[in-house]
Amino acid sequence: MKRLRQLTFLQSFGYLALVLGVLIEIYALFNGPGSRLSGDDMFGGAVVLALATAFIHSKNLPVNLTLIALSTLGFAYFTFIYTQAWFWTIVLAVLVAAFMIYFFGLRGEVRRNQSEWFHF
Repeated sequence: MKRLRQLTFLQSFGYLALVLGVLIEIYALFNGPGSRLSGDDMFGGAVVLALATAFIHSKNLPVNLTLIALSTLGFAYFTFIYTQAWFWTIVLAVLVAAFMIYFFGLRGEVRRNQSEWFHF
């Protein structure tokens, strides 16, 4: 029988934040899309997803990148709703993604795991 992996309190909190963040972002998408209230809700969901990324800190790179992408999309949606400018939306999305990748140390993790990648 497969042994279950024990979760720490912080990881449990991270998974709870993940569920809440996704629910908030889904709610924001369907509750008056394009309105400022929807943008505010999306910002809240993006912040909660960023916290989830920090607390989960999975060893699985695709999971981390997916969480960062969802959070970045939330921040970009918020920016677009308030500015109505694609340029600033893209600039902010790139800056937020770069900051989160740097802050959560994914660059070092990719470098450490690079030796396990398939080489031609």
